Amino acid sequence: MSTPRTHRRIATLTAAALVALLAPAASATAAPTATAGDLAALRPATVSTDSATWLTSGKDGRDRWDRGGRHGKGGWPGRGRGRDLGTEVLAPGDGWASAGAGTTGGRGAAPENVVHVETWPELRAALGGDAARGDTTPRIVYVHGTIHAGDTTDGARLTCEDYEATSGFSMDEYIATYDPAVWGWDTDPSGPLEDARVAAAAVQAAQTQQHIGSNVTLVGVDDARVVGANLRIRDSQNVILRNLTVSDAYDCFPEWDPSDTNAGNWNSAYDNVSVWSSTNVWVDHMTFDDGDNPHESLPVVYGRPYEVHDGLLDITHGSDLVTVSYNRFESHDKTMLIGSSDSRTDDRGKLRVTLHHNLWTDIGQRAPRVRYGQVHIYNNHYEQTREGLFQYYWGVGVESAIYAEANSFDLARGVTADRIIAGWKGTQITAKDSLVNGRRADVLAAYNAANEVDLSGDAGWTPEHATRVDPVRTVERTVQREAGAGRIDCR
Repeated sequence: MSTPRTHRRIATLTAAALVALLAPAASATAAPTATAGDLAALRPATVSTDSATWLTSGKDGRDRWDRGGRHGKGGWPGRGRGRDLGTEVLAPGDGWASAGAGTTGGRGAAPENVVHVETWPELRAALGGDAARGDTTPRIVYVHGTIHAGDTTDGARLTCEDYEATSGFSMDEYIATYDPAVWGWDTDPSGPLEDARVAAAAVQAAQTQQHIGSNVTLVGVDDARVVGANLRIRDSQNVILRNLTVSDAYDCFPEWDPSDTNAGNWNSAYDNVSVWSSTNVWVDHMTFDDGDNPHESLPVVYGRPYEVHDGLLDITHGSDLVTVSYNRFESHDKTMLIGSSDSRTDDRGKLRVTLHHNLWTDIGQRAPRVRYGQVHIYNNHYEQTREGLFQYYWGVGVESAIYAEANSFDLARGVTADRIIAGWKGTQITAKDSLVNGRRADVLAAYNAANEVDLSGDAGWTPEHATRVDPVRTVERTVQREAGAGRIDCR
């Protein structure tokens, strides 16, 4: 608590080697190994941000918006058609976010705070800019087109090189200097080069992170997409995010930690969306992915994946009353964390989250991993097109209370039902009415049979905030049809 670019390397590759590195993995093959002697810096060319007028025809045959805002009677896309998602609120009984004061987002926003945006500077301003954290002004913000978090007010698009240049940092030099074979395994990186990395990372954070205050609804129109941003719902109440794709929260400056596991790890700073110390949050019909930098394309440095993303949607630090519904989570490793640390005993009684009708495709782990919270997981569909980086789906962490029912799974060949659950110092999980590869399965019994320490089948609570739990055999069809951004006709 994952500006887009391809992965940095140290020496120039041949064209053939470059194609081989960046080609998506077709099967569970080893990632390319990169060392200080054979990596080359690969970053995207700057893309023009000219606001030329354009007009396309959608899949349904209807004309779509032009950037000049002149198409059709309404100017902005969809005016006069579809639903106005900006004014919709969470229905009573729809998960934990319907408890307490309920979740209404920006309902009642003054006209000057109902804003349509098509650039990153416009989006930041509409959300309150640098003052957004702690702001309580009701706001409704509609996002149009593709927005890149590296874009500036003068039309430039900042890259990792631009951030590096502010501190004189060089990742090439960093990799060479802190190679464990040279630096050792017992000492964290330190000194002027590490200080320069931290300074450059702060510049990127200032450009690409944006807080979302209280009483806000953020809605995507048509195929709206935000790339390279970390959207942070921190110290906020009553927030709605809907119908928006959030891609590739790329960390230009991941940190090498030699003490993270026995083999060390590269750790990144940014989630696509972070929910931190916030209450009554509804995340609905969103798509979360790694964009042009999926996990399979990551090189290996020091024998570990050069990780440039953190979570897709992490819910931590005492957040509470959250509903996550009808979303897509795609091709990512550490997908969703609910509770950030075993030591955060203040999270007891919080982290109450509902996950329903979400699609999880080719993800590695944390779908979700839970600490402390009462988490209701129902009517989700999990699918694997390959075993790939898969480790587990439900992480039973310290004092967690997962209640999972009527979820379906399409597991890849070689993946067995006992791997759906993983024990992370937790003791209990209710897991019932699961469908695995088209057949009824007791996934908790499968876990207990394969592991030395059993988990109890009683989560210790019964969900009250669920309007309806669909029959498990209908889940895959419903979720495939309805989950994700762009599935609602929005105006």
